[in-house]
Amino acid sequence: MKFLSTISLLIAPLASWALVIPNADTPSFYFVATSPDNATPRTVRIGADGIYTTLSGSGTAIQTYFFQGSLTGTLDKSGSPTFHPFLNISPREDGSCTTFGQFGYSPQGSSPNTCASFPRFQIQSNPENSQLGSKLTNNNVGGFYACGPDEIIWYKQNAQEGPQNCSPVDLYTVPVL
Repeated sequence: MKFLSTISLLIAPLASWALVIPNADTPSFYFVATSPDNATPRTVRIGADGIYTTLSGSGTAIQTYFFQGSLTGTLDKSGSPTFHPFLNISPREDGSCTTFGQFGYSPQGSSPNTCASFPRFQIQSNPENSQLGSKLTNNNVGGFYACGPDEIIWYKQNAQEGPQNCSPVDLYTVPVL
């Protein structure tokens, strides 16, 4: 929570200058990750594959905003092209779908993977400061994790499922200035 109060003090005077993408419902924001293993906030980036999110490497930070009630992303201040956040949930052998998957942004808003999920993500206000530091949630179920040496971001409903070399992370918003 020390991070959130520090960032609030630094950003509060600038919040009124946050970038607004044309026709967006909200100003743009980046997601930054904090975890029990690493309290230093780190920017969520699009990885080298151009789809999945990571905390490592030199990928581009995606600007995120709400458009017509849906979380949307872009790499450019013009708002074009747009990307749609999704969970790359995979099919099991029995035909059902897993409850975990990589967190990414699809340029098409669809996936050939029949289990891929495009949920209506929400951001939940921080009770200590409702103006800044809202946290990304998926129906208040499960959580996000940075997994493996590349720290790829995964969503898991159950921490025991999916990849095991993971650390829980909270994804907080900070405005794009």
